[in-house]
Amino acid sequence: MSDDVLDTQLRTHPFVKDMAPDHVARLREHASLTGFKSGDVIFRRGDPAMEFYLLKTGLVNLQVETGGIPRTIQTITEGSVLGWSWLFEPRLWEFTAVAQTPVRAIAIDAAGLLGSCEEDTDFGYRLVLRVSEAMAERLHAARREVRNLAGP
Repeated sequence: MSDDVLDTQLRTHPFVKDMAPDHVARLREHASLTGFKSGDVIFRRGDPAMEFYLLKTGLVNLQVETGGIPRTIQTITEGSVLGWSWLFEPRLWEFTAVAQTPVRAIAIDAAGLLGSCEEDTDFGYRLVLRVSEAMAERLHAARREVRNLAGP
């Protein structure tokens, strides 16, 4: 696909909404388009967290293994951010992510992005705020799910 397609896909993702143009350009330096088939493992718990993903289409199940059985704890939908373990030492995935449906995404190279964050601390600060917001939303959703499981 052309660079124009990647630029358009990136600029229209909710994660970059209202992001300063120079910050979008920095993010773009580390971005590529990718896709997964239904059933593909996107990343596995314990593996190095080398990328994160901005989902354009599709559904991804976040799973934990209990008693040797993978259990979906949350389904990530299009327009969402997938993965933030790249931000924290030891930079290993905490969950396994499996494509529930075919997925189209923007992959962001984490090592390169971390370097850009160090070079431009304003960019880094604003990026971490966006990732933190996504983390908070995910935690709120998990809390609601636990409450639903517990019943009234």
